[in-house]
Amino acid sequence: MRLWNSLKKKMLLLPSQKACEGSFEISFEKLVSESEGFAQTLSDVRCCAILCASELMAAKALLACFAAGVTAVPLPMRYGEFHCKKILDYISPDALVTDHADQLSVRRLFASRYEEPDVHPALIMCTSGTTGNPKGVMLTEENILNNVSDITAYFNISERDTMLISRPLYHCAVLTGEFLTALAKGTKIRFFSDSFNPPRMLELIRQYRITVFCGTPTLLSLMSRFVRKSTKTPIRHIAVSGECMGREVGLQIADAFPNAEIYHVYGLTEACPRVSYLPPELFRKYPDCVGIPLKSVHVKILKEGGVCAKTGEAGILYVKGVNVMAGYYNEPKKTASVLKDKWLCTGDIAAINSAGLLKIMGRNDDLIIKAGMNIYPREIESVLKSDRRVHDVLVYGYEAPGGTQIGLKIAGDFATVDEVRRLCMAVLPLFQMPMKIELLQELEKTGSGKIKRRGNYA
Repeated sequence: MRLWNSLKKKMLLLPSQKACEGSFEISFEKLVSESEGFAQTLSDVRCCAILCASELMAAKALLACFAAGVTAVPLPMRYGEFHCKKILDYISPDALVTDHADQLSVRRLFASRYEEPDVHPALIMCTSGTTGNPKGVMLTEENILNNVSDITAYFNISERDTMLISRPLYHCAVLTGEFLTALAKGTKIRFFSDSFNPPRMLELIRQYRITVFCGTPTLLSLMSRFVRKSTKTPIRHIAVSGECMGREVGLQIADAFPNAEIYHVYGLTEACPRVSYLPPELFRKYPDCVGIPLKSVHVKILKEGGVCAKTGEAGILYVKGVNVMAGYYNEPKKTASVLKDKWLCTGDIAAINSAGLLKIMGRNDDLIIKAGMNIYPREIESVLKSDRRVHDVLVYGYEAPGGTQIGLKIAGDFATVDEVRRLCMAVLPLFQMPMKIELLQELEKTGSGKIKRRGNYA
């Protein structure tokens, strides 16, 4: 239980530091004590799912699993019952922890089909699976300890800061990059367990003097629209992750939070999740880059045929390091398809620029090939988002009688589709022009505020 012992040691260095949610507060010392106490109820459990309405209660259950040496499976209550049931059916854990009236309780699941993997995972993090079945990413204590150590080495936060965690711990970027990192740095934590609400985030930031905030480009861009230039926010540190971010959106966020150090970071669940970060001093010059690999992470970019890409050339990104997952739960073929000689194939299209900085261009499976040309949806989205009228946008490919075409779903301050079409004609080259345009009130999002790409297509 190296992971728990490491976290416990760091938390007890600042025993009076607090984790909060609403009006409830708990000291790090008491959180350690109560987590260890609840761990005793898990003594005969191998794998435990966590389904809590309160993210603070979910955090305590998670720490209890670490203290008991039990594999934890965070569930996403904000994603709905159907999605949670898919994960439970897939992993089939021994027990389920829930919260009621600010108390944790454990229920044994006697029909469990859970099979203990050869390598014991501390976590099984299920990818969002907006279509099809979720994949269970197995992360070991060594994976987590290494990634937290690498993040704390560059993330300039301390016990004087207060972090607002507004997304579910179901997401690895939140669990590792926010919650566990905050514990390791002794940072005060405030959880927000309600649904996606950018204006509410700003209210909480001002009310509780939040100095650290992490979110997706979509969330931070929407928040920036509500920031009044005359009213400064207390934010001092921002980490942007979860989606490709274009230059204009990055600069919009920087303008909205001028007193903040902004880190543009990149990762994926299979890497626990952090792979790279852009130092804040480079953010205004390279806002669309995700920077340099973490100190113990190696990256390479391969083109077709396994040839290494040259500077500026796009290819598939591969990652290697102690942070890379043990594999997918009960999925040896899927594991073998992405892990080759200890290198993880991310499936992301990337390039390294002349400054030596990594840039993510999109998912390989989102790539649109139209008339022999490679079209990256995130590039089109980035250009369109530079127009202040655009709130959300999604670009996708679809098959039509004349071949592959480009589709566009957009939400913003437009009266008609013709207005959107005129914007596209003004800022996009002809080969990137969408054939189909849908003007919507809002695009469907995940519980963390990311636009759902699958299932949002026509």
